[in-house]
Amino acid sequence: MKKPTPLIFKVLFYSLSFFIAILIACKAKKLTTKTETPVFSALETGFITPPDSIQTSVYWYWMSGNISKEGVIKDLESMKNVGINRAFIGNIGIDETPYGKVKLFTDEWWDIIHAALKKATELNIEIGIFNSPGWSQSGGPWVEPSQAMRYLTSSEIKIKGPLKLSIQLKEPIENFQDVRVIAFPAPKDYGKTIASSSPKIISSPAITGIKKVADGNFENQVPLSPNQNTVIDFETKNSITFRSLVIHPAHKTMRLTGEIQVKETGNYKTIKSFIVDRSNDNLNV
Repeated sequence: MKKPTPLIFKVLFYSLSFFIAILIACKAKKLTTKTETPVFSALETGFITPPDSIQTSVYWYWMSGNISKEGVIKDLESMKNVGINRAFIGNIGIDETPYGKVKLFTDEWWDIIHAALKKATELNIEIGIFNSPGWSQSGGPWVEPSQAMRYLTSSEIKIKGPLKLSIQLKEPIENFQDVRVIAFPAPKDYGKTIASSSPKIISSPAITGIKKVADGNFENQVPLSPNQNTVIDFETKNSITFRSLVIHPAHKTMRLTGEIQVKETGNYKTIKSFIVDRSNDNLNV
């Protein structure tokens, strides 16, 4: 009987490096004074005083009810002075910003909206208004918790059949709403992980506690050196078929590129390249 070929996973992580090459080649016939003056004069004038044909647009956030007629008029005048000709009003509530006295859709709020639209018309500034308050125009007191945006999560049980089963499934979180119950025959080795195969794990350069990368505990972190290539080898005694491979990055700021390779007939073959971009580690991003 032929001895199974050992299967070695090699995961390469490349810390991000930025390489910027700028090549400027200039070869132009010298302009005469008569041609140069009006051309550059027009460019300079356009930068200093942009014409209304240049539609520079901004989001105009009204923060946490801190608005007034005088404030919106001064905002619009300042926009016009710097060449802004279009603004989109969004009523945004920020926890870090103390709330003002003007609540959405009150009579005072409507008066301020009217003052803003009137002044914008005088200044020839186009105004757009979000269709509701909140980030991504998805807020409002009329949205019930059961109608709000939520995450899809799940719980599961494994049973051995055939049999007739009646059971109450565990709710994974509070305020849970059923979407669908799915039953399917589990494939062979369902739930089996790399760790269950007791692999030999080696890293280059050597990393203390490298075995934590496959212990199944997402709270454990294995730091990688910045600006340095890291190779992590998983070697098993026998060949194993894996249907998927999940890489769980730590909850911290990072950006890296990686490759997943498998060893075949003595050579490494790349089967997947990927990028982990958590340049902004805020959970709502």
